[in-house]
Amino acid sequence: MEAYLNELSVQSFPNNETAKSAFQLLGNCLKKLSEMGVSNIRLTNEAMRKGILTGQTLNRILNNKAVIDGDLKSVLMAKLCTLEPVDELESKYNVLGFSYNGMPCKGLGWASEEIEDSVALGFELKGEWEDNNYNVDISSLDEEGEEVTSTSTCKHVVTPEGIEDLRDFFKIKINVPTNGKILEKLATHFFPHLIFAEQALYQLDKIKDSSAVEQIYFRLMDLERVAANSLVPISPAIFRYKTTPESETRSRLSQMNVLFKDGQVRNCSWHSRFTPGAGRIHFYYDESKKIFYVGYIGEKIAG
Repeated sequence: MEAYLNELSVQSFPNNETAKSAFQLLGNCLKKLSEMGVSNIRLTNEAMRKGILTGQTLNRILNNKAVIDGDLKSVLMAKLCTLEPVDELESKYNVLGFSYNGMPCKGLGWASEEIEDSVALGFELKGEWEDNNYNVDISSLDEEGEEVTSTSTCKHVVTPEGIEDLRDFFKIKINVPTNGKILEKLATHFFPHLIFAEQALYQLDKIKDSSAVEQIYFRLMDLERVAANSLVPISPAIFRYKTTPESETRSRLSQMNVLFKDGQVRNCSWHSRFTPGAGRIHFYYDESKKIFYVGYIGEKIAG
């Protein structure tokens, strides 16, 4: 698992002492994140170019021994990795840009729940950048090439204590199956409020792309959350990920009607989306029983 540096939190410090305290705190956060299973912190070119002290960018300050000692430098060098110039995430998610309060924000954007569902690490700045959740505006292209906007929450940490508070989140993330065959075998264990059609389990078993399997896991977990908390009536607003009904025309496609083990055929015209490609998880929500019936997992149904 990787996390992302919030470049908006990278700030100019008045002297060596304040910079030293800030980097010591950042180093402690990196160690705590490593404990939680986070392998690297991705940072952008914008972060690398920001001034930390007079005449010193993030790159140059690594050699300032008055601020960063040898041990801390080793931690920073081992954990901080550049996101650019090779950035496959943009094409993967068809993202045009991210913003927070009108300011471009790649770190917060990539870490947001809608994109990588990770955490953003920042330098602490009281009243502005703290252990908190921040909303990020996302601009992207849909499957038809039309620009769409959405807002997603980003988990943001600046202290080891804030990271510890997210222990359960990290525990789930690092135990996410990366193979469809494994997720299929554990589906009833992970998702007690979901009932899968035999065809959906078969489809899940055949998915080998680890990125797709991870996304499927979190979207199924989103359905589990809704059902476990008895959230009704069904609407796009109750889901964390983009989840909508098919159009009236597409809802009548024969593939939407799926046979389940109880002998009942259910219209699975609601769907949650995943990438790469136009991935779909089709389901029917029985609001009276608070049960999701998952009927299809795969590429967008043609028609």
